[in-house]
Amino acid sequence: MPAAGGVTAILVGTREPPEVLVRLVGSLRAQTLPPTQIIVVDQSPDGRRFAALADGAETEVLALCQNVGYPSACNRGARRAAHEFLLFINPDAEADPACVEELVGALSGQPDAVVAGAQVLLPDGRVNAGDNVLHVTGLSWAGRYGLPAEQGPPRPAAVVSGATLLVRRRAFEALGGYTEGFFMYYDDVDLAWRARLEGWEVLFCPAARVAHDYEFTKGNYKWRYLERNRWWCLLAHFEARTLLALAPLLAAVEVAIWLRAAREGWLGAKLGGYMSLWVDRRALRARRREVQASRRVGDRPILERMSPGVDSPFLSSPAVRRAEPALRVYRSAVRRLARRDRAP
Repeated sequence: MPAAGGVTAILVGTREPPEVLVRLVGSLRAQTLPPTQIIVVDQSPDGRRFAALADGAETEVLALCQNVGYPSACNRGARRAAHEFLLFINPDAEADPACVEELVGALSGQPDAVVAGAQVLLPDGRVNAGDNVLHVTGLSWAGRYGLPAEQGPPRPAAVVSGATLLVRRRAFEALGGYTEGFFMYYDDVDLAWRARLEGWEVLFCPAARVAHDYEFTKGNYKWRYLERNRWWCLLAHFEARTLLALAPLLAAVEVAIWLRAAREGWLGAKLGGYMSLWVDRRALRARRREVQASRRVGDRPILERMSPGVDSPFLSSPAVRRAEPALRVYRSAVRRLARRDRAP
């Protein structure tokens, strides 16, 4: 049984300089509510890159000796966790002293909430991510990117940033953890989406803050994983009637994405996403059966928190902004068609 109220922090290191994780561990130890257990999952080839962090007290290093991907590495760390709450935090993040206490307080104050995400800030103090947006087409982006940091109590969100989030361990285990095979990107969207399908709440906690040196452009490989994992979630999570109702919009967005990929030189990455879905088709079918059998709510509550418009500086365009009124009407019509409760 996990220790009541305790926090296990899970950090994943791969190619980062060891001093990056040393700084992160220091920020966790300086918390007003420090984690009782810190697990560093070492994905370096020899499993020795972060060995010096193991101190025989609260910090241990789990050497994998291979890069299995961020979600899978988190899952392996979570299996060694001994406490009620799991804190997943990116290695290049640095938590403000009250971050963990604010996240624990958010979940403790709302019994049906199982995921709480921090407000992630750029080095200059502006917003990087936190209360993230989930579009009806499955696109997701950082909410309020570049705006001043906000104040306020915890509030429901469609998605919170995986850069720093706290999860109730029992819920994480009930959901099967992060989805194996995602490797990187979109794992936070998938986890929040599945949690809400089970009738649980996801909270954004502005008072829990972390600094994160974010860079949007990381190479074409990023688009492969983003697009592959977006379609995985669409096909696994939506009911068949919702997918049918959204099909014209999804087709139009695919054309737009192909045009952008051709213009920006990542058509190969987009095609690679399709190929990966085909290779993993049996696992995808199994996940769809699992999600549709266990879900406790229909798609209407999910769609109600999804956005019909695009306000990301990385994704928006004049054509997208002109289409937003029509998309709002479309989303409203699909929402009315969707079930509020799970299908009988």
